[in-house]
Amino acid sequence: TGPHPVSMTVSVPKRLFKRAVDRNLLKRRIREAYRQNKKELYAVLQQKEIKLDLMIQYQNREIESFHVIEKALIKGLEKLKVI
Repeated sequence: TGPHPVSMTVSVPKRLFKRAVDRNLLKRRIREAYRQNKKELYAVLQQKEIKLDLMIQYQNREIESFHVIEKALIKGLEKLKVI
């Protein structure tokens, strides 16, 4: 995984969003939400000396706003911090 405690990948299925523009928009929103909220997860993982490979897959059939995506991502990151 390299020097950082988390290696992150984002996937938006082509079968849900045929247009690359839509897939790329969702990937940008997910990456930005992760970037803004990763500090607490990094702190927990570094304290426990854990490295993590994280894959986030978008499952909704509709394009959600940044705030909806960020809220869901924060919920997922909270679950990871319990490990």
